[in-house]
Amino acid sequence: MKKITIAALLLILVLVAAPWGIGQLAEQRVNAGLDRIVEQAPYLTIAERKWTRGWFRSEQQVTFEVLGTWMRALDPGGASGEPLRFTVRNEILHGPVLWPLSLGIARVNTRLELDAKTRQKIVDVFGSDDPVRMSTRVGFFGGGTTRLSGDGRTIKPKGGKGSLKYDDFKLDTSYSGDLDDIDIKGSWPSIEILPTEGGSVLIEDVTLVSRNERILGDLYDTDARLRVDKVRVIGPDKSETLVEGVHYLVDTQVDKDFINLGAKFGSGKVRNKELDEMKLQLDEVHYDFTLRRLHTQTLADFYGAFKKMYANPVATAAGADAALLAPLRKYGAELLKYDPELAIDRIGVATPDGNGYLTGVLRLKGATAEEFQAGFLALVAKLEADINIEIAQKLIEKIPSGATSAGAAIDAGYAKRDGDRLVSHIEFKRGELKVNGKTQGIPGLGGPPAAAKGMPPGGDLPAVPQE
Repeated sequence: MKKITIAALLLILVLVAAPWGIGQLAEQRVNAGLDRIVEQAPYLTIAERKWTRGWFRSEQQVTFEVLGTWMRALDPGGASGEPLRFTVRNEILHGPVLWPLSLGIARVNTRLELDAKTRQKIVDVFGSDDPVRMSTRVGFFGGGTTRLSGDGRTIKPKGGKGSLKYDDFKLDTSYSGDLDDIDIKGSWPSIEILPTEGGSVLIEDVTLVSRNERILGDLYDTDARLRVDKVRVIGPDKSETLVEGVHYLVDTQVDKDFINLGAKFGSGKVRNKELDEMKLQLDEVHYDFTLRRLHTQTLADFYGAFKKMYANPVATAAGADAALLAPLRKYGAELLKYDPELAIDRIGVATPDGNGYLTGVLRLKGATAEEFQAGFLALVAKLEADINIEIAQKLIEKIPSGATSAGAAIDAGYAKRDGDRLVSHIEFKRGELKVNGKTQGIPGLGGPPAAAKGMPPGGDLPAVPQE
């Protein structure tokens, strides 16, 4: 019994004493985290920080300054001539046991310091002075997790119509101690807007998942998925528009010394009154692009140069503009050495009547820094394009004046039939434009060597009869 009593007393002593020692470590880790924020976001500087130490709980007050000399340079006639500042107050709860049911060095609850008048305005609108909460768990091994969250609310303007209603939301960002790995996961089940003029907008099931792994410097291999299950818009006239499966996807692919950055924006089914009148059903909508052959080291240097730029003082608006353009000119020209490409993976729609897509690639071959500095027209000679357009005939017929326009395009040689599809192949190389193998003129850049039979002079589009 005596041994059990001694063990219990030792355990109590450890649990009581541990928070004091861990509090010392928490102060070091929280300050190191702030320094890392400023390092990653050099447009922020810490103007002042103050730590009040306690046994189980400490407090920290930090004042940040935004852009510093940049603000004075960009707005020299400002009322105060001072840069923007804001202050946050951190409540640090010492570990090792953190509420609710987790372990770590500390939990940091962060609040923005506001004057009484501003805080009351927030209370008047949201019913609380903390519509968005921020809490960070500081892990034992250098990493941590920061959560932004808020409670669901219904917001109604005083003396007015309409409202905004939303469910509880959260966004978690987890990171390793060296920030080599960053994971983001968030959700927002429902947002409903009732405009003052009537109707409604309902957004359902918003989710975000992003996985980021450092490649080089501040360059990350990012795979992100932002999805919205449904967007329903009802107009004042009770007409309804429904969009399902809205998405924005980012994919990074690393291939030895190069990176491909892909972005896909689109949706699933789209329904509304106008489409119903056309008897046209959209099952998928796609805007998918990939930037290819981006040189990894150059891109990392480009990102790094922008970070350093904010850390350097500027005196005038002209100086700020020059500082902004310098990295773009230097590293933009450097990226051109590796013949980057813009791939149009697909732009278009899928329907029960067939698909309509534009695909292809735009390339800059052998462009130089001098041509980049000279501007767009100097780069045209180095531009290469290979574009394909394919549209189902049944889909064309659903579009007003579609059949008439398609017939005119075929007669002029801009399109041709391939089974049940209308197709067109567009090429641009060494300043020459071809459509389905026939040379065309380019408005502002000259006409073809000779007018091809059946084609309008100078490559001008034929007039399209109106139905």
